[in-house]
Amino acid sequence: MIKVTAIETGKARMKTAQRTGRDDRGPIGRKLDIFRDRDWVEPLPILCFLIEHPEGRFLVDTGDTWRNSVPGYLPGWNPFYRQVSIKVAPHEEIGPRLLAMGIDPTGIGTVILTHFHHDHTGGLDHFPHARIIGPRANHAVSTGVRGMMMGCLPQRWPVWLAPELVDMDGPALGPFPASHPVTRDGRIVLVPTPGHVAGHVSVIVRADDVTYFLAGDATYSQANLVAEKTDGVTNDPAASLATLRAIKRFAADEPTVLLPAHDPEGPQRLAARRPLL
Repeated sequence: MIKVTAIETGKARMKTAQRTGRDDRGPIGRKLDIFRDRDWVEPLPILCFLIEHPEGRFLVDTGDTWRNSVPGYLPGWNPFYRQVSIKVAPHEEIGPRLLAMGIDPTGIGTVILTHFHHDHTGGLDHFPHARIIGPRANHAVSTGVRGMMMGCLPQRWPVWLAPELVDMDGPALGPFPASHPVTRDGRIVLVPTPGHVAGHVSVIVRADDVTYFLAGDATYSQANLVAEKTDGVTNDPAASLATLRAIKRFAADEPTVLLPAHDPEGPQRLAARRPLL
């Protein structure tokens, strides 16, 4: 028996130009569009996903932290952090959320990071005893000043963090050229979904009668994926578009519930087990 549960850890707001980039704009133009934009989208959930599997409990991403509200937590020299608004109350962090569900965070055996942006790693402090898996290719661009410029906060990661960095070294899976199994039975597997950032991965979970596609930020919404609209953050719009098309091809071959990290309609799709196509 495999079960997937969506857990909201606060809200994020972004510019409309971040959620959906213009098709005719390259990486630099898209960033300029975000800074020029005066329109904000509605508050979006910051979602983590709990997978209950015969081999244990797995958590995909860890959300963000209330410490975003503390002056100095976000680097003031990077103006991009002023283009996003994160609001997380202390009780909305992933640790208290799990406790409210009757789950001790120390009972999470494995944390899987789709990528290392701060709204996916902000809750890592709650899992000092867990195995933490992350994509090697994304970690390589997430550390140091480069990482801080790219939306990561490596200086805020737990001092004990030593993630198990994995490569996409397994066989092709449908339209994805490679994969990496997480469980021995192969029912939880990572696939490369670059575009939002280099080295981004998504998590495929195959239950008995439906497949869940935990997309991280490969797309911000199912609507954007269906319309093949890439985001304004990407440094590689072509790779991002190829990823969206690969996800659509995958979902055309088997019933697949799409679960991005910031799609307000995702939890309802999950509850209804409503597939993409």
